[in-house]
Amino acid sequence: MMNKRKIIFSTSSLCIGGAEKFLVSLVNKLDYSKFECIIISYSENNPLATKLNKEVELKVFPRNYKFDLKPLVKTREFIKNRNPDLLFCLGFFSFFLTHISTLLRFDKKRRIISYHTTIHRNRKDHQLMKFYSKFIRKTDKIISVCNNQINYTTNQFKIDRSYFTTIYNGVDTNYWRLPNSLDESLKIRNQYGIPPDAKVIIQTAAFRPEKNHKAAVDAFHLLNKNGMNNVFLLFVGDGNLKPEIENYVTTLNLNERIIFAGNQDNVQPFYWASNIFTLTSKGVETFSIAALEALNCGLPCVLTDIGGANEMIENGVNGYLTKTNFEDISEQWNKALLACFDKENISLSIKKKFSLDLMINNYEQLLN
Repeated sequence: MMNKRKIIFSTSSLCIGGAEKFLVSLVNKLDYSKFECIIISYSENNPLATKLNKEVELKVFPRNYKFDLKPLVKTREFIKNRNPDLLFCLGFFSFFLTHISTLLRFDKKRRIISYHTTIHRNRKDHQLMKFYSKFIRKTDKIISVCNNQINYTTNQFKIDRSYFTTIYNGVDTNYWRLPNSLDESLKIRNQYGIPPDAKVIIQTAAFRPEKNHKAAVDAFHLLNKNGMNNVFLLFVGDGNLKPEIENYVTTLNLNERIIFAGNQDNVQPFYWASNIFTLTSKGVETFSIAALEALNCGLPCVLTDIGGANEMIENGVNGYLTKTNFEDISEQWNKALLACFDKENISLSIKKKFSLDLMINNYEQLLN
């Protein structure tokens, strides 16, 4: 019987986000006859923990503030006792915490950094990335999720390209699918009072500054002013900025057309109820799992042209790329709503290029 490779994964949290969903998908799908998976979370906010397979062990060493060093003492002792073959860090902040925890004592441990950010949300995060990158060792490997991310990161932070390997994000193409019937498409519309003949634009994203929800509202307002009146904008997600965006929608008198659905355990019926998927992000976004899920459901996408969006979207075939300003977003939405897309081909293309099975195979080869 072959020895299992023991891997300790570290993450800032298991909150509801694209990178965190990626980590859960990865550890849930790895071959447990080959790998033993342990996750360290540095937060008490771990809603995705309920999605982990029972074979995956979770240890929580919460921080009281961003650079709280107390959990690192626990991490150091835990790594000493478990003696993993590999340390897998979700993002550079997690990498930095792991680096400090293992300083000197575990210098020979192989480390992989799974990196899911391109343009940072602010100057402070950009400067912190420059700081974190100074601790990369020759034996470390950085996994990017698209090629554009490598180009940007090597130019901005002077990290040599030899450290990088690209593995695209993948989604469960057996779960995400086209609707089987008209009833599946109408279920959410009936629930929220959306007419069957109306067009629906859906955005699934946490209400954070980089997601640029205000631009989405302004783009929708412009769309209505330009005569596209039988259209609804459906926001799925939650976050600190949600009340501010709700108030802004009220000032524009768009309450009847813009729907706030909150967080949803199952977002697939919302995709089935929609005509196009959009992300209006102005930073951080790199290779959106939510966009891949929507595409697999046959939805054309309008994505801001940041990160790896142009490695996912082919204009006029499965959607359109847009600039981050609301005028261009509105124009591309209008084009997408008037276009005729082949939903089956959109879904089939994702199955071929960005399946979860393909992603897992690539990671297992790397982890071995």
